[in-house]
Amino acid sequence: MRIGIEGRTLQVERYGVARYLTNLLRHMVEIDHEDQFIVYLSEPIDPLDFSAPNLSFRVIGLPSFLPSLAWRHLRLPWAMRRDGIHLHFSPSYFLPLFKWCPAIVVVHDITFRVHPEWFARDRRFLFDSIFWNKVKKAERIITVSQHSKEDIVRELGVDPSRVVVIAEAADERFQPVRDEEVLKGIRSKFHLEEGFILTVGAIHTRRNLERLIQAVSILYQRMEVQPMLVIVGTPAPFTPKVDIEGTAERCGLKGRVVHLRYVSEEELLLLYNACGVFAYPSLYEGFGLPVIEAMACGKPVACSRATSLPEVAGEAALYFDPEDLEEMAESIGKLVVDDILREKMGKAALERAADFSWRRAAKETLEVFKDVMG
Repeated sequence: MRIGIEGRTLQVERYGVARYLTNLLRHMVEIDHEDQFIVYLSEPIDPLDFSAPNLSFRVIGLPSFLPSLAWRHLRLPWAMRRDGIHLHFSPSYFLPLFKWCPAIVVVHDITFRVHPEWFARDRRFLFDSIFWNKVKKAERIITVSQHSKEDIVRELGVDPSRVVVIAEAADERFQPVRDEEVLKGIRSKFHLEEGFILTVGAIHTRRNLERLIQAVSILYQRMEVQPMLVIVGTPAPFTPKVDIEGTAERCGLKGRVVHLRYVSEEELLLLYNACGVFAYPSLYEGFGLPVIEAMACGKPVACSRATSLPEVAGEAALYFDPEDLEEMAESIGKLVVDDILREKMGKAALERAADFSWRRAAKETLEVFKDVMG
């Protein structure tokens, strides 16, 4: 079987869907030696850190006079037909208007359907009724949590039997780093103090970062320990501006809130390990991958009890209402000041992270492929 995969997320900074696709591909080609996996791109990419005889990449250009949307809706179906593709796999929401063969699409969440106010008006057209009609025509929809499945079934009116839940996992590189000199080095590089609070993820309205800064300011008023807050993430292009610097200044935290827009994979691993507490105040998540990444590094987690996060973190996190500043400050503060609780939650985090596996996710995804193709 020839499986065609839209791979344009690999052409930009590899976080989010790009990391999802990279991890799936890595394990799918290890497990399945019979089928061919062809990844379609609109421009060349830096090589992945793995290869396989049955994995190839095809660059399909687009004439300059055509809009970029024409690549997915015209060029991609044409190329798949030319190459005799049997199954189209889209890891990132979208399908072409012209469907050439059976298709499976991954819908990580439907935030833009249930909370359109969190998206810039000029980007909402990307997720209009035409988009949803194409998604609903896929032979299967894969999503990453039971919460997301329930949203998809309710909002799109899709038969539950056509929506398959396959959980994500942390990359294998996310694991505890015990070398104190290495951790001291990453703190020194970014001018960070020991015991800082860390949060990670694309900067988006739903990530609730302005409230997180306000909650940290409450901690400063009540505790002698005043840890820095480190925010790692690139601003999302489709959301209204999140005012990190302004909120920090208004809360009296100027110089205590550090925003790192982009870090390397190695730096991210070390930042997870160097922090004292990982906080995740998100209002809405399809899965919440940074929570599992932090847990895989053995870090204690305080996170929102909203949407999929309790399903993902289980009993290995302290929870708070993401709209309640007092409760958020209290949960984070407990982990900041209580060494015994931090150690206990760090151990629970490692055990929880071990429940998730990219190899299992790849195996389950391949089973969906086989099921669709009979």
